[in-house]
Amino acid sequence: MNIPRAIREQVKEYEKAGFHVMQVEPRSGAHFKIWFAEFPERPQIVTKNVLEWRSLKNNIARYRRLARGEET
Repeated sequence: MNIPRAIREQVKEYEKAGFHVMQVEPRSGAHFKIWFAEFPERPQIVTKNVLEWRSLKNNIARYRRLARGEET
């Protein structure tokens, strides 16, 4: 599968933060579904159009809350 560079870079940042990406699946348009080993029952939808660095940091903070079980 051909994964866009923007998604590969996001995955690298998520892995630096301690998350383990199990699978990446393209969705419609610029969106991708990502499964993490820390919460496999909750796949996340991300876009390859990340315009600001803060959105990536917000995603990491949200994924940390999901991994701890704080978000429903």
